Amino acid sequence: TFTSLEMHLQKQLAKIQNGVRKFQVHLTDVKPTPELIEKLKEIMSEVELSINTVKEEQRLCFEEYLKEERTCRQEVNAYEKKIENWNLAVKSNSKLPTASTLKVRPPSTSPQRSEPWRSSCRGQVVNMEVWTKHSGQPSYRKEAKLYLPGKTLEEIEQHEDWHQELLSLKDKKRGVENCGNTFMSSVLIEERRRQLEVKLALEEHLRLKREEEEEQRRNRREEEQREMEERQREAAKSIKCFSERVKHLQISETEKTPQNWMSLFSVDGHINRDPSRLIRPTKGWQERMKHIGPSGDGPLLQMFHRAVPSWRQGL
Repeated sequence: TFTSLEMHLQKQLAKIQNGVRKFQVHLTDVKPTPELIEKLKEIMSEVELSINTVKEEQRLCFEEYLKEERTCRQEVNAYEKKIENWNLAVKSNSKLPTASTLKVRPPSTSPQRSEPWRSSCRGQVVNMEVWTKHSGQPSYRKEAKLYLPGKTLEEIEQHEDWHQELLSLKDKKRGVENCGNTFMSSVLIEERRRQLEVKLALEEHLRLKREEEEEQRRNRREEEQREMEERQREAAKSIKCFSERVKHLQISETEKTPQNWMSLFSVDGHINRDPSRLIRPTKGWQERMKHIGPSGDGPLLQMFHRAVPSWRQGL
């Protein structure tokens, strides 16, 4: 029945909604980790599987509705053909007057035999005005027989049963169509709502991710700023120490007296004087005296002179 189908659909939609809420809960105030991402993937897979299951069930149900609708349409067409054949049989009776030679009057004025069935609607045999006048009571058959002299009460009653079954089939067809339309509209509405919830959940997840990335960038900038300030403090401290050291050295240099400066350049003033050293040969001279000349007479003394051209000699 429609109620059981609706209850089953509500259960499936509640399951999907719980999965979406569970997905939203895991996205709130959490840090992205591989375990969390795997868990979110599992939840999304379960939600997607539930949605596909609901879609498949609704598709099968809709196909059943279509089959039932086709069956009802075939039954309605069959009854309409029966009624049409009956109407053709009535028209083929030559004893009855034709519709063009009769004047149609409302049956409420005077129930005479001269008023026929309305032939404007093909396939309609039972006079609906007479049936409406008697509110569907069996008493209308006697009055309807006045307009159908070629039909018996049993045939009129059989036609009434056919007509009632035709109306019930049409009502059933309309009910099936309305049920299918209502069901599909509810499915579409629920699908749109689910898509909206998933969209909102994804937007919330992206927003939280952007906020977390912005927080990380801000913390990184603050850490870099602190490191830079620390390096600046260390550099200022080193510069200060170096300046103090240079200043201390300058002060220590300025505190030295001229006597101290002279003591740096002073040497021992006691020197042994030897007058003979002035005529003593040097080591280089002694080395040259060791060599013997080519004649063997004595050491070769060389005196280097400047080169003078021959034409200038004697000038």
